[in-house]
Amino acid sequence: MAIILAVLTGMGLGYIIERGDMCFHSTWRNLLKSPRNPDLFRAYLLLLLISVPLVQTFIYLGWINPWIAPLAWRANVMGGLIFGAGMVVAKSCITGIFYKLGHGMLGVLVALTTWFIGDIMTYLGPLAGWRDRLNRDPIQIEGASATVGNTLGVFGPILLALLAIAAIYYLVQSPQNNRGKLWGWVPLGISMGFMLSIAWLVAGFAGADYSYGTSGVPTGIFRVMTGQGGTVFSWIPMTLFAIVPGSLIAAYTSGTLWIRGEEMMRYAELAAGGLLMGIGAGIAGGCNLGHSMVGVSLLSWGSILTTVAIVAGVWAADQIVKRIGID
Repeated sequence: MAIILAVLTGMGLGYIIERGDMCFHSTWRNLLKSPRNPDLFRAYLLLLLISVPLVQTFIYLGWINPWIAPLAWRANVMGGLIFGAGMVVAKSCITGIFYKLGHGMLGVLVALTTWFIGDIMTYLGPLAGWRDRLNRDPIQIEGASATVGNTLGVFGPILLALLAIAAIYYLVQSPQNNRGKLWGWVPLGISMGFMLSIAWLVAGFAGADYSYGTSGVPTGIFRVMTGQGGTVFSWIPMTLFAIVPGSLIAAYTSGTLWIRGEEMMRYAELAAGGLLMGIGAGIAGGCNLGHSMVGVSLLSWGSILTTVAIVAGVWAADQIVKRIGID
């Protein structure tokens, strides 16, 4: 039953992000470039406006007991910066690798391969010692991972309410642009917000302490293949790989399915970017999915800081590629 629930939960996410082309590389880069196109950023704000109060309510009621990403600021910053740079090089996020494979972009198999390599290098290979040092001595509050709630106390809800009011005001003033066959930011943000929230309830029912993520999945598969124990039939790997058939269904039914290869330069970009994202996510203990969408809803300072570092990495890498003229 748990496997079936994991597959359905992953397919649901894959269907939604394919229908809205929800890639976090595009989210941040389109927000930072000129002229700006903040549609995906608006969808991200909307999903947080929905998922944060729902997930926090689930925790308060005792319906879920999630694992909270630690605040290991050195790892959060360094991993986020590397991951953000990898997104610019690959022109995709890790989640994008999976849903783009579902809609026919076969070249992302190269990025998928190097992402595997980067993850394994970081957890078990030559970068493992560096990762361990950066993650040493995380900041805790009374023995628990640092969150907005346990650090700010009564001021936490006030801050969140003010941020929510500002976000709502911004979104109300925002136009609903026509994106052709793709969902606009309103249906995309609403469906993502409820999908991420419902996934917590389903994961909790299945006995998992986290809903979606990518970091450590390749390392876990490698351990199984080399007889070191574990199983690939656990919640996170099953939801992750189920994104592909979910996006395939969405692409086929909406007419966005396009099976194709890539030019040689694009393969090189995907290979280098996938490696950087595997390393960055391994150091930070999460990616755009595990931190920016799932962890932020938990109000984890580690996830919030990693997300800020990812945006900084996207900005810095974007400036570099512009200056050397390779974009």
